[in-house]
This record gives sequence, C-alpha cells and structure tokens, in this order.
Amino acid sequence: MVRAVKFRESFMHVVEENLPYSLRSNTIDYSAVSTLHYLGNYVRQLPVNMARMMENAYDWEHLPFVHQSSFSSIALIESGSWGWRAKASLPPVGSDNFQIIELLVDAPRNYWATTVLAGQGEAVQIHTQATELSRDGIEVDIRFYLPQAPTDSSQSELILNYLQAQYGQLYDEDLGLMEGRQFALDQKQKPNPALASRPEVLIGRVIDMDPDESYMIEMGSDLFVVRNWQRRWVVHSAICPHRLGPLGTAKIDSDGVITCPWHGYRFDIESGKNDSGKCASLKAAPKLVERDGNVYLETLPC
Repeated sequence: MVRAVKFRESFMHVVEENLPYSLRSNTIDYSAVSTLHYLGNYVRQLPVNMARMMENAYDWEHLPFVHQSSFSSIALIESGSWGWRAKASLPPVGSDNFQIIELLVDAPRNYWATTVLAGQGEAVQIHTQATELSRDGIEVDIRFYLPQAPTDSSQSELILNYLQAQYGQLYDEDLGLMEGRQFALDQKQKPNPALASRPEVLIGRVIDMDPDESYMIEMGSDLFVVRNWQRRWVVHSAICPHRLGPLGTAKIDSDGVITCPWHGYRFDIESGKNDSGKCASLKAAPKLVERDGNVYLETLPC
C-alpha cells in the first residue's frame, strides 16, 4: 500500500508538472499582445532565404551548441508543426538557472512568438516577423514584450539594451548555421562526377602535408576530409547526416569521436556510427592509402 501511495503521489506530481503545458493552445493569441507592455524591438536584414529562417525557428536542438553563451542544455517537452516547448538550462553550467520556453509558429505569416513559461524571465514574450526582401534576403523584426512596465525609463532602457544585444549575438551565431546549411544543400545539387569516377585521388605528398590542416575532397555529391589524428592520416565524411552540419574542422577527441557543432551529434570516425543511435551513420569514406610517400583516396575498389 505504501508503494502504491508513493507511486500515485509521484505520478500526480508528473501530471501536475506537465498539465499547464499540455493544455496550452498551440496557436498564437495575437489579441493577448495588447495586455503586455511593449518594450521595443530589434530589426535586422539577413542574407538568407525564408526557408532557412523558418527552419531555424523550429530548430530547438541547436540552442546549446550554436548559442553556448546563452544556453547550457535543452530537453524537449513536445513539438509539432505548431512549434515546440522545451526546458533549457542556462549558464553557468551546473547552476539552477533555467527557462521553460514555448515557441509557437504561424508558418503562413512567417511569424513566431516565443514565451518564457517559467524560470528566468518568466512571462516575457518575444514576437518575430520575418519578411522576404529578395530570393536570398530577409528582414526580421523582433518585438519584446514584458508582463508589466518597468519601474522607470532607465530600467526600461537597460532591459531593452540587454535584449537587443543578446538578439544581435544570437543572429550573428545563427547566420553561420543558416548560411552553412544552404551552402551544403547547394553543393549536393551540383556534384562533381569527374572526381567520383577516378579510381584514386592524390591528396598530397606526406612530407608536404600539414598535420594541423584539414584537406577537403569532393567526390560526386559527397564531401570528405583527410586529417591527422594520433599521428596518422585518417579520412571521414565532412558532412553530418542530420542537417548537413560541418564536420571537416570539428575536433576529434581521444576516443576517435567527432561532435557536430550544430546539434551535438557524435560519430566514431572509424565506423561512422552515431553513439546515441538517434542519427544515421556518416557516409562511408573511401579508403586512404599511403604509397611512395604520397597520400591517396581510393574511390573505387581495387
């Protein structure tokens, strides 16, 4: 009976903890904005297309990896075409600082609303309108709302300056991800069949190759990297299979594991397998051969 009571108490705690989020609407309540205090905004033009921007809005996973100064970790609560809710830990690592974040998306309008449901900054709302300027250019208007007005104008200015600086940094960091993904997508659309059809590709003379350099090699629509690890030359895919993240210059740890800088997926460079099993394996790499003082990649079986 005691175990049953404890189980029931534990179960009810979980239910109560998640109940407010499971019952929340998954659509943006535009009328609620009038009940908030408008603090100010941050407007910026970005050299990316709308597809990459909207993709970025839905991408909760990248927050602690691309924005390490703002987020320590993140755990998804729920997600869908409507957006997502997640619990994020905030720096410094090991602290109790957290936020329960809700991001609702109005995809037809290229609009999303972020609300801090609990934790640091609770009840703050941030609404973003993205507008297409050209095929490869957009503008974002990020508007900051507080549950109530600050006590005076100096406090209001201080909070606004902080939020504007934070979002300036966030978009600086996001820009690298969005541009990098677009570049990777473009590369897949224009493969180099000439390299893919050659039986081997010369990378260079061993004596001339810098062990601190990464040598990128295109083969068809695939990109591989030759680099030095533990005093020997190795080759592995330079593209993360999750979202085409860049692995070519990411550090290889002492166990031979490489981590994607965009979403933290980890891969063994020898087998190509993802350590969590949540992602596909790396593209199988061509064979690396050292012969007559040169390093080659064999693209076809001998």
